Amino acid sequence: MQFQENSSYLAAKLMTIFMEYPIIFLGYSISDNNILSIIKSIVNCLDRPQVELLEHRFIFVEYDPGITDIRITPYTIMIDGKPLTMSKIVLKDFLPLYSALENKRAKLPVRILRHFKQELYNYTLTNAPTASLRVAAIDDTRINDEDLVLAIGKVSELGLKGLSGIDSNEWYRNIILDNLEFSSDELLEYAFPKLMRQNSGRLPIHKYLSSATKSFPECQRLAKEQTFDTIISKTIRKNRKCLGNLSSVRQIWEQEQRSLERATRLISHLTEEQIDISELEAVLKQLFENDINILQTVDANTRTNIRRLIMIYDYLKWGR
Repeated sequence: MQFQENSSYLAAKLMTIFMEYPIIFLGYSISDNNILSIIKSIVNCLDRPQVELLEHRFIFVEYDPGITDIRITPYTIMIDGKPLTMSKIVLKDFLPLYSALENKRAKLPVRILRHFKQELYNYTLTNAPTASLRVAAIDDTRINDEDLVLAIGKVSELGLKGLSGIDSNEWYRNIILDNLEFSSDELLEYAFPKLMRQNSGRLPIHKYLSSATKSFPECQRLAKEQTFDTIISKTIRKNRKCLGNLSSVRQIWEQEQRSLERATRLISHLTEEQIDISELEAVLKQLFENDINILQTVDANTRTNIRRLIMIYDYLKWGR
């Protein structure tokens, strides 16, 4: 009775497996009512082409001590008037079957290989890990079974420390796009130390700290030192008269965006009170939507301006 209650659920689970992998029934009779019930539930859900595909995946093994050799023949049963043909193996010694299974090498589905090829190609172009391609050791327990792992060099030296390969442009871009598939804890633990040294401690960090679950004293110290006035320079504070009548992010962007260097420089001359976070966010998102690699493609002055605006945005949204 319990089997009958659960057979439909079991059949639904097995159908997905049956359509992708060969199935060997071992230790059951082809006439077993429970087996026939499962097959019936599966066949009734399939059209004729699917049933024909299923036929190539069904293998029944039966034990017969009275035979002298191994017999492999087609075998057809009727399921609610539908013929289902499968392969039937009859033997008196299971050792040859076990030996054949032991020597069978596992194969990767072509779709998996194609997916890996595309992910690896994208990683080569962007140098950015994705949701399914992680730079890590294959035995890292924090990597899901579904993830593709890229390991170059000695695996023992990698782990999530592969995050140290993230550069500052990716760190800044992630503040706006949130497109790095790593947690704030992982970024602060593995990527931050190297980036801090490379950037003299000048990094946007409030977003990551706001969602971190661990304690990062060095990061917190850096965050406390960051204020609006320390993010901009003394030169900017002294030269705000260059704004003229411009008094908002939107005004500057609408009037000056044809010169990206000038527009991004003038926005940073606004006072803390004049900067609307939503307006600044819209401008920064537009920049990356137009060119996701803008921090690599613009000139040095413009890159410095954009980075400064990202630091201002990070501070105003998560730091204050």
